[in-house]
Amino acid sequence: MFQYALETLLDGDGVVAWTFQRDQARSEKEIAQSLKDRVRESIATVFLVSPVTLDGGATQWMELAYSDAFDVPTFVLLHHLDYQELKRMESGVPPLLLSSQCNSALDWKKIVEDIGEIVRKRNRND
Repeated sequence: MFQYALETLLDGDGVVAWTFQRDQARSEKEIAQSLKDRVRESIATVFLVSPVTLDGGATQWMELAYSDAFDVPTFVLLHHLDYQELKRMESGVPPLLLSSQCNSALDWKKIVEDIGEIVRKRNRND
């Protein structure tokens, strides 16, 4: 639903949210390269973190590492979890996540506004 809201609210700015389920071929090699390319080309990345994603293991954190490596603005939304709970977890939390600004998923509209401002600023500079 967040993807739909992001694309709908920023439609006038031409924002398209890349997602694995919708935009990715299924070959593992293609997935790794496509993921890296999509993050590199992104204006911003958004990570929705919940207890379920934390239980999923380290593989889903490559996007976070790529965002950091390519200096892509990153927004972290915590869903059914707060920052203090995240810090108390003993394993499965990447250091990049703990050093990032984390926001409540309830603040998603502010994140959409922030991304819109990044897009408009970039468009003015192009």
